[in-house]
Amino acid sequence: MQAEVKSAVPAELADLRKQIDQIDAEIMGALAKRFAVTDKVGQLKARHRLNSVDPVREQEKLQSLRNLASEKGLNADFIQSLFQHVFNEVVKNHRSYLEKQG
Repeated sequence: MQAEVKSAVPAELADLRKQIDQIDAEIMGALAKRFAVTDKVGQLKARHRLNSVDPVREQEKLQSLRNLASEKGLNADFIQSLFQHVFNEVVKNHRSYLEKQG
């Protein structure tokens, strides 16, 4: 049986990875917070029989996020794609509230 040999990770790399792990946890917390708010929006829309999708709001929000991404030196196309996934999940959740309302 061959022993697995692990190379030593430089302390600086380990510290940077720890920072990344912390940032990832913060992103997860922010997403959970965002979805908690959008759940309330979905429930409100369902009670008032409003459409799950507001295309004008979505386009304005995506443009705003693209601008913010550019200001922060991030790839605006990537940010748009990322948030489009978030928006799609939100709409799916909103539609489930509408279905429950009947």
